[in-house]
Amino acid sequence: AAMTDLPVVICGAGVIGVSIAYQLGLRGVRSTLVDKVGLCPAASGKAGGFLALDWNDGSSVGPLSRRSFELHQHLADTLPGDTGYRRLTCELAGFPHTTVS
Repeated sequence: AAMTDLPVVICGAGVIGVSIAYQLGLRGVRSTLVDKVGLCPAASGKAGGFLALDWNDGSSVGPLSRRSFELHQHLADTLPGDTGYRRLTCELAGFPHTTVS
């Protein structure tokens, strides 16, 4: 059998496992997700969904963070139905530290 004919078993159906299955599917590779609890059962299935474009700029993960931001928009544009993705502009407000005695 050709390598693409072999099914792939992915252990863990969190955001990483689901992402791997999705990317394999785009390439015509069959996969099966296995998770003892279910699809997106833990932290990755319950996160608030906040993703910032530039908060990691200047760090070693800055380029990866920006790529992740781009991929979220791409998924929202290409997946069928309403994914709930929406891009927002956020502002940072700072308050001076005060001590109450």
